[in-house]
Amino acid sequence: MAGKGKGRGLISILGITVVPGFVAAVAWMRSSQSADIEPEQPAPALVATAGRQAHLEACGNCHVAYAPYFLPAESWRAMVDALPDHFGARLQLRGAERTMVAAWLQSRAADAGSTVIGVEVMARMAISDRPLRVTATRWFRHRHLMISRSTWALPVVSTPANCLACHRQAGDGIFDERSVRIPG
Repeated sequence: MAGKGKGRGLISILGITVVPGFVAAVAWMRSSQSADIEPEQPAPALVATAGRQAHLEACGNCHVAYAPYFLPAESWRAMVDALPDHFGARLQLRGAERTMVAAWLQSRAADAGSTVIGVEVMARMAISDRPLRVTATRWFRHRHLMISRSTWALPVVSTPANCLACHRQAGDGIFDERSVRIPG
């Protein structure tokens, strides 16, 4: 019978056939290599869990913990490097917590290319842009172009940085247009 037994032990992804053991070996080699090159960087699995939690706790105490895909890695790096000064507030992140937050933000930044929004943010960014605020990006200004000054001035909104005023699920990283409720 034609094709019987074909592909045994193989996985087809988007029409490309891959040997699972090979994929695992490459992933292991890449993680081992990065650990050898940069020993101060935490393991990717640890960053994915502990880094996210540290980010939510450190940043979410004062404002919505902005999704990493809103800024490029260099912006997040500069922001963490500027600590304890954080836009006029004092934010202490020390040791492992600081490393975890920085690694998590940078690994999922706009220029990592892992999200649609991140790709859109980077597409609107000029090479010379070095935004330290999400609201300073060309992408943000473009997406919020039709919001009137009177809406921004509403007490419930008060600042463009108050995502939760309109994006009810911003705390969960959801910013789709269907969930937007503009006050006023």
